[in-house]
Amino acid sequence: MRKGKKILALFLALLVVISIAGCSSPTGNEKQTAAPATPTAMDTATKQADVVVVGSGMAGMSAAIEAASQGAKVILLEKMGVLGGSTNHAEGMFASESPLQKKLGITVNTEELLREEFNFSNYRVDGNLWKDVMKHSGEDIQWLLDMGVKFETVTSTGAGAKTWHVYEGFGEKVINAYMKPKAEKLGVEILLETPAKELIMKDGQVAGVKATTKDGKELAISAKAVVLATGGFGNNEQMVKEFTHATKEKYVDRGAPGHTGDGINMAKAAGALTGERAIVMQLGNTLESSFITTHINAAAGMEPSLWVNQDGKRFCNEDVIWYYTRGSNAIMSQYKTFTVLDSNEVKRLATEGATVGYGMYVTPGTKLDKLEAELQKAVADKAPDVFKADTIEELAAKMGVDKANFVETVNTYNAFCANGKDLDYGKNPKYLHAVKTGPFYGFRVKANNLTSCGGIRINENCEALNKDYQPIKGLYVAGMDCDGFTGDTYGLTIPGSAQGYSCYTGRTSGKNAAQYAKQ
Repeated sequence: MRKGKKILALFLALLVVISIAGCSSPTGNEKQTAAPATPTAMDTATKQADVVVVGSGMAGMSAAIEAASQGAKVILLEKMGVLGGSTNHAEGMFASESPLQKKLGITVNTEELLREEFNFSNYRVDGNLWKDVMKHSGEDIQWLLDMGVKFETVTSTGAGAKTWHVYEGFGEKVINAYMKPKAEKLGVEILLETPAKELIMKDGQVAGVKATTKDGKELAISAKAVVLATGGFGNNEQMVKEFTHATKEKYVDRGAPGHTGDGINMAKAAGALTGERAIVMQLGNTLESSFITTHINAAAGMEPSLWVNQDGKRFCNEDVIWYYTRGSNAIMSQYKTFTVLDSNEVKRLATEGATVGYGMYVTPGTKLDKLEAELQKAVADKAPDVFKADTIEELAAKMGVDKANFVETVNTYNAFCANGKDLDYGKNPKYLHAVKTGPFYGFRVKANNLTSCGGIRINENCEALNKDYQPIKGLYVAGMDCDGFTGDTYGLTIPGSAQGYSCYTGRTSGKNAAQYAKQ
């Protein structure tokens, strides 16, 4: 009898090991993941909660705080060693008709903004979701203000509306100085370096989460509801190509690490409808060899200067860069894109300042007085995307574009500059600066990818929907994992929108998850 029990125990242990090995989440980018070694059957630990939140950015923290405020026992899982995700780098949040806008005398109309978002996305967004976000956005700002969050100003980026509520200290301070203490005060248990791996399902509804602890143990958490807020799939090259058809040759991944589509993959395995309307958030253009905070990056990637493609030809009105995302779309339409400056333009940018800049990192009008030194360093270091030449012909050779085409393009462009009219693409005359004085500089620029948007179809309650558009009981989604907020392009016409809908969907999913858990 004892021998039989021993054999049975060994058999069950083997089954558990096989089960665990078969349920690891395929991310396609494992080196970004904080996942420890594969646990064994003897390493399994258990916990219990009303609500489990997966992810700790604006969406995840908002969900955890709201669920705990409703009296729910909440466990928050974060795969990385720090809280915040992409929110750590966020500069501000969208809102319409907020207390701060009213205080500053900024007039915006919610209905007009909603129509603008519809038009920008060609009506590919979910109107009910966006309506709810905009309707409650002022309340979300007040919610953060009540938590102690401070804002520097309300402004716009590029040509967008003044809906951008700029954080004091960026998103990293919002998460760690205000939201984390609030969550802890409400009793939220925060587990770092604990990646969620699989949803536990029972009779078609959520019953918990399987995760891996930082010391390599499997953690099985039984819960009545789960909120997925894992920040999308921006670091997963395979999912980016599958969901959006964008190729790594054309963009630079600038987002926070760890966003490998974990939430989307877990939801898909549980029967959720995924991959309908996902995009990558291409926000302006950049040099791969430089940071977005540098003056050389602002000059190369974010100026309405002369742009040419792999054939040495212009292909658009370069002042499209004022609409960050459309500027990215423009260069993504070509195989390669180069921006071109002459020495006079380098001097002008140093004295007159940047035209567009980059958000709050390099604001419009900032004198690019470090540009000359950064250029010389890049050339001396042989940066692969920065080229210097004494003649236009030499520059063409160094960039690898057709010399005859490039010379003709520069001559034609200089004629437009002299006459004050762009006869090819109608660029605003004030941005027509000739390319005449050597040395000349060329830059191979790519789209700046911050994260992904979309992945899991939801309803207005932030419940994940299955292929029949029916809710999966107990499964909620927030932030960048949600479908329905973008068309083909991230909508910077209303700046700060990603943080805005992350806060709203986080709060909504947290409230609804807590109420569901009480039933």
